[in-house]
Amino acid sequence: MPKYSTAFGMDVHLRSTTVCALDADTGEAVTRRFPGNPWGEIAGWMDGFPGPSLAAYESGYLGFAPQRELAGLGVECVVAAVSKIPRSAADSASKNDRNDAARMAKAILAHDISPVWVPSPEVEGIRDLAGAYDGATARLATAKQRLLAFLAKRGFVYGGTTPAGNPRKYWTYDFLRWLDKARPEDDGGVRKGCAFALAAAFSAEVGDFTRFRSGRQVTAYFGLAPSQRSSGDSVRLGGISGAGNALVRKLAVEGSWCYAAARHQPKLMPRDTGVPLEIRMHGRKGSERLLRRREEMLARGMPAAKANAATAAELVRWLWALGMMCREGAE
Repeated sequence: MPKYSTAFGMDVHLRSTTVCALDADTGEAVTRRFPGNPWGEIAGWMDGFPGPSLAAYESGYLGFAPQRELAGLGVECVVAAVSKIPRSAADSASKNDRNDAARMAKAILAHDISPVWVPSPEVEGIRDLAGAYDGATARLATAKQRLLAFLAKRGFVYGGTTPAGNPRKYWTYDFLRWLDKARPEDDGGVRKGCAFALAAAFSAEVGDFTRFRSGRQVTAYFGLAPSQRSSGDSVRLGGISGAGNALVRKLAVEGSWCYAAARHQPKLMPRDTGVPLEIRMHGRKGSERLLRRREEMLARGMPAAKANAATAAELVRWLWALGMMCREGAE
Protein backbone atom coordinates (compact mmCIF):
# COMPACT_ATOMS: atom_id res chain seq x y z
CA MET A 1 0.00 0.00 0.00
CA PRO A 2 1.22 3.55 -0.66
CA LYS A 3 2.43 5.70 2.21
CA TYR A 4 0.02 8.45 3.17
CA SER A 5 0.93 11.71 4.88
CA THR A 6 -2.59 12.24 6.25
CA ALA A 7 -5.32 9.76 7.10
CA PHE A 8 -8.92 10.94 7.29
CA GLY A 9 -11.07 8.69 9.44
CA MET A 10 -14.76 9.43 9.00
CA ASP A 11 -17.84 8.61 11.04
CA VAL A 12 -20.78 9.34 8.76
CA HIS A 13 -24.39 9.75 9.85
CA LEU A 14 -27.44 11.30 8.24
CA ARG A 15 -27.34 14.42 10.42
CA SER A 16 -23.61 14.76 11.05
CA THR A 17 -20.20 13.81 9.68
CA THR A 18 -17.20 13.63 11.99
CA VAL A 19 -13.74 13.62 10.41
CA CYS A 20 -10.42 12.98 12.16
CA ALA A 21 -7.29 14.11 10.26
CA LEU A 22 -4.26 12.16 11.54
CA ASP A 23 -0.72 13.24 10.55
CA ALA A 24 1.44 10.22 9.76
CA ASP A 25 4.71 11.90 10.80
CA THR A 26 3.79 13.77 13.98
CA GLY A 27 0.78 11.73 15.10
CA GLU A 28 -1.16 14.97 15.58
CA ALA A 29 -4.91 14.54 15.24
CA VAL A 30 -7.40 17.24 14.29
CA THR A 31 -11.09 16.39 14.54
CA ARG A 32 -14.01 18.35 13.15
CA ARG A 33 -17.72 17.70 13.19
CA PHE A 34 -19.79 18.88 10.22
CA PRO A 35 -23.57 19.27 10.62
CA GLY A 36 -25.24 17.16 7.98
CA ASN A 37 -23.22 15.95 4.97
CA PRO A 38 -21.64 19.01 3.26
CA TRP A 39 -19.28 17.05 1.02
CA GLY A 40 -17.90 20.13 -0.71
CA GLU A 41 -17.02 21.77 2.61
CA ILE A 42 -15.51 18.52 3.89
CA ALA A 43 -13.38 18.12 0.75
CA GLY A 44 -12.18 21.73 1.06
CA TRP A 45 -11.21 21.17 4.70
CA MET A 46 -9.30 18.01 3.80
CA ASP A 47 -7.43 19.90 1.09
CA GLY A 48 -5.72 21.96 3.80
CA PHE A 49 -3.71 18.97 5.05
CA PRO A 50 -0.51 17.57 3.49
CA GLY A 51 -0.87 14.85 0.89
CA PRO A 52 -1.03 12.21 -0.29
CA SER A 53 -4.03 11.35 1.83
CA LEU A 54 -6.72 8.70 2.14
CA ALA A 55 -10.20 8.93 3.63
CA ALA A 56 -12.17 5.92 4.85
CA TYR A 57 -15.46 5.19 6.57
CA GLU A 58 -17.70 2.24 7.40
CA SER A 59 -20.71 1.79 5.16
CA GLY A 60 -23.91 2.49 7.03
CA TYR A 61 -27.19 4.30 6.50
CA LEU A 62 -25.81 6.39 3.59
CA GLY A 63 -24.25 3.40 1.86
CA PHE A 64 -21.73 4.25 -0.84
CA ALA A 65 -22.98 7.79 -1.51
CA PRO A 66 -20.22 9.52 0.57
CA GLN A 67 -17.50 7.72 -1.38
CA ARG A 68 -18.97 8.77 -4.70
CA GLU A 69 -19.46 12.36 -3.59
CA LEU A 70 -15.92 12.77 -2.22
CA ALA A 71 -14.32 10.91 -5.15
CA GLY A 72 -16.10 13.29 -7.49
CA LEU A 73 -14.49 16.19 -5.58
CA GLY A 74 -10.99 14.74 -5.96
CA VAL A 75 -10.70 13.04 -2.56
CA GLU A 76 -9.30 9.51 -2.48
CA CYS A 77 -11.88 7.73 -0.35
CA VAL A 78 -12.61 4.06 0.33
CA VAL A 79 -15.34 2.17 2.15
CA ALA A 80 -13.82 -0.07 4.83
CA ALA A 81 -15.00 -3.62 5.43
CA VAL A 82 -16.57 -3.48 8.89
CA SER A 83 -15.76 -7.07 9.85
CA LYS A 84 -12.03 -6.67 9.14
CA ILE A 85 -11.29 -3.60 11.27
CA PRO A 86 -9.50 -4.56 14.53
CA ARG A 87 -11.42 -3.61 17.66
CA SER A 88 -10.41 -3.69 21.30
CA ALA A 89 -12.41 -3.71 24.51
CA ALA A 90 -11.47 -0.06 25.00
CA ASP A 91 -13.19 0.83 21.71
CA SER A 92 -16.49 -0.55 22.99
CA ALA A 93 -16.12 1.14 26.37
CA SER A 94 -15.60 4.62 24.87
CA LYS A 95 -17.63 4.57 21.68
CA ASN A 96 -18.64 7.91 20.20
CA ASP A 97 -18.36 9.66 16.82
CA ARG A 98 -15.06 11.32 17.67
CA ASN A 99 -13.39 8.10 18.83
CA ASP A 100 -14.80 6.11 15.91
CA ALA A 101 -13.34 8.59 13.44
CA ALA A 102 -9.95 8.50 15.20
CA ARG A 103 -9.97 4.70 15.23
CA MET A 104 -10.60 4.66 11.49
CA ALA A 105 -7.74 7.11 10.86
CA LYS A 106 -5.33 4.96 12.89
CA ALA A 107 -6.44 1.86 10.98
CA ILE A 108 -5.58 3.61 7.70
CA LEU A 109 -2.00 4.36 8.80
CA ALA A 110 -1.61 0.84 10.21
CA HIS A 111 -2.76 -0.64 6.87
CA ASP A 112 -5.65 -2.38 8.63
CA ILE A 113 -8.20 -1.16 6.10
CA SER A 114 -9.74 -3.64 3.66
CA PRO A 115 -11.63 -1.63 1.02
CA VAL A 116 -14.87 -3.09 -0.29
CA TRP A 117 -16.02 -2.94 -3.89
CA VAL A 118 -18.12 0.14 -4.56
CA PRO A 119 -21.02 -0.62 -6.91
CA SER A 120 -22.53 1.82 -9.34
CA PRO A 121 -25.65 3.72 -8.25
CA GLU A 122 -27.76 1.43 -10.47
CA VAL A 123 -26.35 -1.74 -8.90
CA GLU A 124 -26.72 -0.31 -5.39
CA GLY A 125 -30.32 0.56 -6.18
CA ILE A 126 -31.03 -3.03 -7.19
CA ARG A 127 -29.36 -4.22 -3.98
CA ASP A 128 -31.53 -1.91 -1.88
CA LEU A 129 -34.66 -3.00 -3.74
CA ALA A 130 -33.83 -6.68 -3.21
CA GLY A 131 -33.17 -6.09 0.48
CA ALA A 132 -36.38 -4.11 0.91
CA TYR A 133 -38.38 -6.84 -0.86
CA ASP A 134 -36.86 -9.54 1.33
CA GLY A 135 -37.59 -7.56 4.48
CA ALA A 136 -41.17 -6.86 3.41
CA THR A 137 -41.90 -10.50 2.54
CA ALA A 138 -40.43 -11.64 5.87
CA ARG A 139 -42.63 -9.20 7.81
CA LEU A 140 -45.65 -10.24 5.73
CA ALA A 141 -45.03 -13.93 6.49
CA THR A 142 -44.74 -13.13 10.21
CA ALA A 143 -47.97 -11.13 10.15
CA LYS A 144 -49.80 -13.97 8.38
CA GLN A 145 -48.61 -16.50 10.95
CA ARG A 146 -49.71 -14.24 13.82
CA LEU A 147 -53.15 -13.82 12.27
CA LEU A 148 -53.61 -17.57 11.77
CA ALA A 149 -52.48 -18.26 15.34
CA PHE A 150 -54.80 -15.55 16.67
CA LEU A 151 -57.79 -17.08 14.87
CA ALA A 152 -56.88 -20.67 15.77
CA LYS A 153 -56.84 -19.80 19.48
CA ARG A 154 -60.42 -18.61 19.09
CA GLY A 155 -61.63 -21.64 17.19
CA PHE A 156 -61.42 -20.26 13.66
CA VAL A 157 -59.53 -22.81 11.55
CA TYR A 158 -59.58 -22.80 7.79
CA GLY A 159 -59.57 -26.41 6.65
CA GLY A 160 -61.33 -28.94 4.49
CA THR A 161 -60.61 -29.96 0.93
CA THR A 162 -61.33 -28.67 -2.55
CA PRO A 163 -63.81 -30.43 -4.89
CA ALA A 164 -60.80 -32.25 -6.31
CA GLY A 165 -59.95 -33.62 -2.87
CA ASN A 166 -56.88 -31.47 -2.27
CA PRO A 167 -56.32 -29.54 1.00
CA ARG A 168 -57.56 -25.98 0.73
CA LYS A 169 -54.73 -23.45 0.62
CA TYR A 170 -54.38 -20.28 2.67
CA TRP A 171 -54.43 -16.75 1.21
CA THR A 172 -56.53 -17.63 -1.80
CA TYR A 173 -59.73 -15.79 -2.75
CA ASP A 174 -61.77 -18.48 -0.98
CA PHE A 175 -59.65 -18.06 2.15
CA LEU A 176 -60.03 -14.25 2.10
CA ARG A 177 -63.81 -14.61 1.79
CA TRP A 178 -63.76 -16.98 4.77
CA LEU A 179 -61.54 -14.57 6.68
CA ASP A 180 -63.91 -11.68 6.03
CA LYS A 181 -66.68 -13.61 7.81
CA ALA A 182 -64.58 -14.46 10.88
CA ARG A 183 -65.81 -12.46 13.86
CA PRO A 184 -64.03 -13.31 17.15
CA GLU A 185 -66.03 -12.56 20.28
CA ASP A 186 -63.20 -10.45 21.69
CA ASP A 187 -63.45 -7.81 18.99
CA GLY A 188 -60.08 -6.38 19.93
CA GLY A 189 -58.75 -8.57 17.18
CA VAL A 190 -60.64 -6.83 14.41
CA ARG A 191 -60.42 -3.21 15.50
CA LYS A 192 -57.65 -1.06 14.10
CA GLY A 193 -55.83 2.08 15.07
CA CYS A 194 -52.76 3.18 17.00
CA ALA A 195 -54.83 4.53 19.90
CA PHE A 196 -56.64 1.24 20.42
CA ALA A 197 -53.45 -0.77 19.91
CA LEU A 198 -51.73 1.13 22.72
CA ALA A 199 -54.74 0.90 25.03
CA ALA A 200 -55.12 -2.84 24.40
CA ALA A 201 -51.42 -3.60 24.85
CA PHE A 202 -51.23 -1.43 27.96
CA SER A 203 -54.31 -2.99 29.58
CA ALA A 204 -53.18 -6.52 28.77
CA GLU A 205 -49.74 -5.94 30.26
CA VAL A 206 -51.01 -4.20 33.40
CA GLY A 207 -53.80 -6.72 34.01
CA ASP A 208 -54.70 -5.63 37.53
CA PHE A 209 -54.43 -1.83 37.80
CA THR A 210 -54.18 -2.02 41.58
CA ARG A 211 -50.71 -3.57 41.21
CA PHE A 212 -49.35 -0.03 41.05
CA ARG A 213 -49.59 2.53 43.83
CA SER A 214 -48.60 5.56 41.76
CA GLY A 215 -48.03 6.77 38.24
CA ARG A 216 -44.30 6.87 38.97
CA GLN A 217 -44.31 3.10 39.40
CA VAL A 218 -46.11 2.70 36.07
CA THR A 219 -43.50 4.82 34.30
CA ALA A 220 -40.67 2.79 35.78
CA TYR A 221 -42.40 -0.52 34.98
CA PHE A 222 -42.59 0.28 31.28
CA GLY A 223 -39.01 1.55 31.10
CA LEU A 224 -39.96 5.18 30.47
CA ALA A 225 -38.35 6.52 33.65
CA PRO A 226 -34.84 8.01 33.32
CA SER A 227 -31.94 5.71 34.15
CA GLN A 228 -29.89 6.78 37.14
CA ARG A 229 -26.25 6.53 38.14
CA SER A 230 -25.74 7.90 41.66
CA SER A 231 -22.84 7.83 44.05
CA GLY A 232 -22.92 9.64 47.38
CA ASP A 233 -24.33 13.12 46.85
CA SER A 234 -23.91 12.88 43.09
CA VAL A 235 -27.08 12.04 41.17
CA ARG A 236 -26.91 11.61 37.40
CA LEU A 237 -29.93 10.95 35.24
CA GLY A 238 -29.59 9.41 31.78
CA GLY A 239 -31.97 8.31 29.06
CA ILE A 240 -34.99 6.10 29.65
CA SER A 241 -34.15 2.78 31.26
CA GLY A 242 -35.77 0.67 28.51
CA ALA A 243 -36.97 -1.94 31.02
CA GLY A 244 -40.30 -3.72 30.91
CA ASN A 245 -42.64 -4.38 28.00
CA ALA A 246 -41.03 -3.17 24.76
CA LEU A 247 -44.29 -3.20 22.78
CA VAL A 248 -46.10 -0.81 25.14
CA ARG A 249 -43.06 1.47 25.30
CA LYS A 250 -42.80 1.52 21.50
CA LEU A 251 -46.51 2.25 21.01
CA ALA A 252 -46.44 4.98 23.68
CA VAL A 253 -43.50 6.74 22.04
CA GLU A 254 -45.07 6.40 18.58
CA GLY A 255 -48.32 7.76 19.96
CA SER A 256 -46.47 10.77 21.35
CA TRP A 257 -45.53 11.80 17.82
CA CYS A 258 -49.24 12.21 17.08
CA TYR A 259 -49.32 15.19 19.44
CA ALA A 260 -47.10 17.07 16.98
CA ALA A 261 -50.13 17.46 14.69
CA ALA A 262 -52.89 17.35 17.32
CA ARG A 263 -55.37 20.14 17.92
CA HIS A 264 -56.00 21.89 21.24
CA GLN A 265 -59.63 20.78 21.22
CA PRO A 266 -59.55 16.96 21.21
CA LYS A 267 -62.78 15.18 20.38
CA LEU A 268 -64.83 13.66 23.15
CA MET A 269 -65.33 9.90 23.07
CA PRO A 270 -68.79 9.00 21.62
CA ARG A 271 -71.62 8.30 24.05
CA ASP A 272 -72.38 4.85 22.69
CA THR A 273 -69.08 3.47 24.03
CA GLY A 274 -70.63 2.87 27.45
CA VAL A 275 -67.89 4.86 29.20
CA PRO A 276 -69.21 7.28 31.86
CA LEU A 277 -69.09 10.99 31.01
CA GLU A 278 -66.69 11.74 33.88
CA ILE A 279 -64.11 9.32 32.54
CA ARG A 280 -64.56 10.53 28.97
CA MET A 281 -64.02 14.12 30.09
CA HIS A 282 -60.94 13.08 32.07
CA GLY A 283 -59.49 11.41 28.97
CA ARG A 284 -60.09 14.57 26.94
CA LYS A 285 -58.43 16.64 29.66
CA GLY A 286 -55.43 14.31 29.53
CA SER A 287 -55.04 14.75 25.78
CA GLU A 288 -55.07 18.53 26.16
CA ARG A 289 -52.52 18.38 28.99
CA LEU A 290 -50.14 16.11 27.06
CA LEU A 291 -50.29 18.39 24.02
CA ARG A 292 -49.61 21.48 26.12
CA ARG A 293 -46.75 19.81 28.03
CA ARG A 294 -45.08 18.68 24.80
CA GLU A 295 -45.28 22.18 23.34
CA GLU A 296 -43.78 23.64 26.53
CA MET A 297 -40.85 21.22 26.39
CA LEU A 298 -40.15 22.05 22.75
CA ALA A 299 -40.39 25.78 23.51
CA ARG A 300 -37.64 25.33 26.15
CA GLY A 301 -35.37 23.90 23.46
CA MET A 302 -35.75 20.24 24.38
CA PRO A 303 -35.01 17.89 21.44
CA ALA A 304 -38.14 16.40 19.87
CA ALA A 305 -37.08 12.81 20.65
CA LYS A 306 -36.57 13.65 24.32
CA ALA A 307 -39.88 15.51 24.47
CA ASN A 308 -41.62 12.49 22.96
CA ALA A 309 -40.12 10.17 25.57
CA ALA A 310 -41.28 12.49 28.35
CA THR A 311 -44.75 12.70 26.77
CA ALA A 312 -44.88 8.90 26.50
CA ALA A 313 -44.02 8.61 30.20
CA GLU A 314 -46.89 10.91 31.13
CA LEU A 315 -49.17 9.13 28.65
CA VAL A 316 -48.82 5.74 30.39
CA ARG A 317 -49.42 7.39 33.75
CA TRP A 318 -52.61 8.90 32.38
CA LEU A 319 -53.73 5.56 30.99
CA TRP A 320 -53.20 3.99 34.39
CA ALA A 321 -55.23 6.76 36.04
CA LEU A 322 -58.08 6.22 33.56
CA GLY A 323 -57.91 2.48 34.19
CA MET A 324 -58.21 3.05 37.92
CA MET A 325 -61.23 5.31 37.37
CA CYS A 326 -62.91 2.63 35.23
CA ARG A 327 -62.20 -0.01 37.85
CA GLU A 328 -63.60 2.12 40.68
CA GLY A 329 -66.64 2.96 38.56
CA ALA A 330 -67.29 -0.73 37.92
CA GLU A 331 -67.19 -1.47 41.65
